[in-house]
Amino acid sequence: MKKCFDNIDTRILKALQRNGRLQNNELAKEIGLSNSACLRRVNQLEHDGVIDGYVALLNPKKVNCHLISYLLGTFNEENPELKERFIFEVKLIPQIIECHFMAGSYDFLLKLCVSDIEELNHIKNTYLTNSIGIKTLKSEIILKTVKSTTELPL
Repeated sequence: MKKCFDNIDTRILKALQRNGRLQNNELAKEIGLSNSACLRRVNQLEHDGVIDGYVALLNPKKVNCHLISYLLGTFNEENPELKERFIFEVKLIPQIIECHFMAGSYDFLLKLCVSDIEELNHIKNTYLTNSIGIKTLKSEIILKTVKSTTELPL
């Protein structure tokens, strides 16, 4: 897998991060390559796993996601079976859109997209409980988003 990209690969990746719907001929024109050379490079970036996929980014408010919350938590103990149960349960909850294990004061961080505070409380009280090894759970509610991007720095 490539670790270092040349200027052309970087420009291709930046353009596709801004607009993943670019047709190959539009991308080639923007980058200054022939259609076939551009397609070869994009295919190689896909093959190397640099480009994971293409998605449509949805407007959260238009799909009833009016509240974004981060949940920080700790586990009861260092139990591999409970961690596996936690992972299994978290993957089943569609409102959890990110889950990360952490180093530091907390063991994990969850990002949830819910309709309202009642839905958040329902998920916390029904699914994110001691039965899957959770000891503590702290909620942080997003009041205003100043910056949000899916573009990675290149």
